[in-house]
Amino acid sequence: MLGARCLTAYHPPERILSITAESLADLWRELLRVPHVRPDADFFDLGGDSFQAVQLASLVSRRFGVEADPDLAFDRPGLAEQAAWIAAQAVADPAPAPVPGAALSTQQEDFLIWMDEGAVRRDIGAITIATRIRDAFDTEMFARALGEVVRRHEALRTVCRSDGDGLRVETLDELPPDVAEVRAQGATEEERLADALAIAERERTRLSDLTRDPMVRALVITLGDDDQVLVLSVHHFVTDGWSMGIVLRETALAYSAFRTGSPSPLRPVELTYGSYCAWTRTRWEVNRPYWDAALDGVPNALVPFPGRLPTDRYTWRAHPFTVEAETAGRLRETAKAYGATPFMAVTACWSAVLAAWTGLDDLVVMSPAPGRTEPAHNGLVGCLVQSLVLRIDASDAPGRAELLARVRRTVLGATSHQLHAYQDVRPRVPYPSRIHYESWGQPPNFPGLRSEPFPLSRLQENLVWHAPPGERDLSAPWLVVEEQRDGSLRASVVYNGFGFAPETAARLAELFTAETAAFLAELA
Repeated sequence: MLGARCLTAYHPPERILSITAESLADLWRELLRVPHVRPDADFFDLGGDSFQAVQLASLVSRRFGVEADPDLAFDRPGLAEQAAWIAAQAVADPAPAPVPGAALSTQQEDFLIWMDEGAVRRDIGAITIATRIRDAFDTEMFARALGEVVRRHEALRTVCRSDGDGLRVETLDELPPDVAEVRAQGATEEERLADALAIAERERTRLSDLTRDPMVRALVITLGDDDQVLVLSVHHFVTDGWSMGIVLRETALAYSAFRTGSPSPLRPVELTYGSYCAWTRTRWEVNRPYWDAALDGVPNALVPFPGRLPTDRYTWRAHPFTVEAETAGRLRETAKAYGATPFMAVTACWSAVLAAWTGLDDLVVMSPAPGRTEPAHNGLVGCLVQSLVLRIDASDAPGRAELLARVRRTVLGATSHQLHAYQDVRPRVPYPSRIHYESWGQPPNFPGLRSEPFPLSRLQENLVWHAPPGERDLSAPWLVVEEQRDGSLRASVVYNGFGFAPETAARLAELFTAETAAFLAELA
């Protein structure tokens, strides 16, 4: 914890504290996008979250020359507390600046291994978003705008070429997106909408050939005059969920400029994806000792897992359920009272369910982190996501407060060391449970035009993958939680449709709901 490094015997002069607090307040304003920061301000009360706590640590390290990590925001949420800690430090270890060069992210490295480790080459598929545009729309102009965005971001011009022994990755100077149009069929609006949904779902699940096809494609489904559905797909090998929002927003900006006869407002990126990836590689060895220690003796799967059926294939299915807004609100407030985030509280509840279901006390749960550890990374497009293996200690029947404290320590440790070589970690833990907690971003829309989200299911349920030859699939059900505008949580228990019956997933959802209620009853 950061407190262990605090020089408690040293009390900086008031002048130094004042200067430090003023400079720190500037960082808060930049990061949290607030106009004013009072001396008694609280980081989380101003809208900070765990993702921004990571970025704050990076900004503090750079500006003040101290060694900060995300614990700073959690252990000292107040501006004055943080300023006092910063002023008292004597350690200078600024984060290295990004270095030039082309490289792949750790997730891309792992994708390459994963695609070729089975008897048949596997494909992770595309990330797809859809928006309904109720406005005049020029598909040709949209294609031109999307092409501008592809030229701007080198990750979107990345391809894999087969060289006989595997896949060789290269970045092309030009790789135009594939943009097509189709008209929905039906005599009524309801029939056309149903047809558009079927078309969009087929487009979402369509696989691209990584060795030949563009990584970016779009389909415009015409419903009627000034009414269409835009389906945008980017192969997961070159993008992540955060990046999709950037692609859509920048395409809309270019489209709006072209519509008025103006040139593209988009400028070359200051930090390239290749430079970012090259810099993250310098952190792999720095963070390796943490992961070696954290995963020493880790189980490679949750075994036994009652209800698991023997299979060597897997395909995703989901059992959806909802955590009502009132319960979700209490969960957020309770987590905050214990210095934790809603994600940590949800992870603690899910871990309790897993421990009770399996009888295990050494639990492995994987969760994605954005990989955007500095504000300069926020505008990058690429596959930056980091997969963090969280090893949860459920031994000695901890109470719910103690389990939350253990989860908190684990999450903060993993997040602080998130830039690591996941392709080296996954073979050690190939079958964790997973938890995805999504709290950022807005529903897809096309800025500048009247638009609204067009619902698509998030899982590609038509894809079937095979375990490596001679292996059984030991994947465990996992949890997806998405914050909604009304304060509720939309959740799903996701499971292998070949390895588990739907009733097992439904029962796990019921247990999670019950555990959440017990968590609140005990801690709220």
